[in-house]
Amino acid sequence: MRMATRGLIPLVRCRLDGPDAGLVSALRYVPLAEFELWKHLMETRHHRHVEVEAVSVWIPEDPARWNSGFEAEELEPVLRVRLEVPGPLGVPTPVERYFPAETYPQAQEALLSHYGGLSNARRLVATPGYFVPARPRRAPSPVSLLA
Repeated sequence: MRMATRGLIPLVRCRLDGPDAGLVSALRYVPLAEFELWKHLMETRHHRHVEVEAVSVWIPEDPARWNSGFEAEELEPVLRVRLEVPGPLGVPTPVERYFPAETYPQAQEALLSHYGGLSNARRLVATPGYFVPARPRRAPSPVSLLA
């Protein structure tokens, strides 16, 4: 796979249990660096089981910058949403979330409801990109090991 490493975000694709578990609305993309904390919150505070489906990377949509080597139907369209919300004592707090492109309008509404609506959000920017599926690495051939 050949692509620039700048802009790659390691993500976990997972599902929350419940009546909508098989639907896209139960699908979550969580940055790998935050995943264990997020999973703990989902399971202890919200009593939702988290099932990991895949771990890979998200890359912004920029045809001039990369060539993934994947077919278009293999790439999962995922939007990165960045915004600032007032934090403690009014200090701006950055927020970054990832959503399946097909559920973005509903997901954005749900996200903003956690922060008091659109009027409290500043610098809301949605960046299209893709969750790039992980492929198993091929073992090197015996010939290349001897060279």
